[in-house]
Amino acid sequence: MKKHILLPLIFTLVLLSGFQVTAQPQLPVVSVRFYNPQYICSTQTYCLDVQFKTDAPGEELFMMNVRFFYDDNVLEFESMGDFQGGYKAPDAPFIETYDANSGAFFGMPGSPMEWVNGVVRLDPLDPPAPIYLTGEWTKLFKICFHVDDPAAIRITNFCPVIIWDLEENPPEEWPGYNEGDDGVVMTVVDNFNGNESAPTTENVVHLNWQYDGTPESEPVGFPIPLLCISTICGEVPLSNWALFLAIGLMLVTTLFIWRRRMNS
Repeated sequence: MKKHILLPLIFTLVLLSGFQVTAQPQLPVVSVRFYNPQYICSTQTYCLDVQFKTDAPGEELFMMNVRFFYDDNVLEFESMGDFQGGYKAPDAPFIETYDANSGAFFGMPGSPMEWVNGVVRLDPLDPPAPIYLTGEWTKLFKICFHVDDPAAIRITNFCPVIIWDLEENPPEEWPGYNEGDDGVVMTVVDNFNGNESAPTTENVVHLNWQYDGTPESEPVGFPIPLLCISTICGEVPLSNWALFLAIGLMLVTTLFIWRRRMNS
């Protein structure tokens, strides 16, 4: 009789224990992307806004490990700046250059990849009005590069590839692409202690590159030109000359008719 009572009791405790585990709050998902490309002709500088959003509106970014790869034949990292809301980069980022075959891992044969590893965080000595993340993209800072590739100058579609250092469906151990690398890490301000941070689930949107959908395969992804910009400056495209010529002829004709009427 006691045995029959004990078994349902154990089963009930197991169910309650499982319910408590599944009922724990999920980590907020914070996404980051490169967006709004800008090209400065005089210095051959290419800049991108770094924007964030979350599925848990009201979160405030605390810190980010800014880690990404790019083709060293095309770009050269220059700076992080234009910080919004009191963010700063306390130290210059570490940069490592890989061999000429490294790009093949990302579906870019012949591209020597360069890896940037930096940190951006809230300035604890100068707390500003907080910028709360929402479901819409919000710019927090900017990253700029020098355009090294001569073939990228004076072209209509400049579509450089920049890859965030985060594996597809990242494993718990080494979610970045380098051995022992934590990859892109973002934390948010702890709502219970503003001087501390709380973990997130990181999500990234690469620039002109995407995962191949099979995490165990190699290469791990491939370029796809989605966000391109013109590097042609101070010139009128040939396709627009016909329009300008037509406008000029119309103005000349109008002036001619006006003068004839004035003289008659």
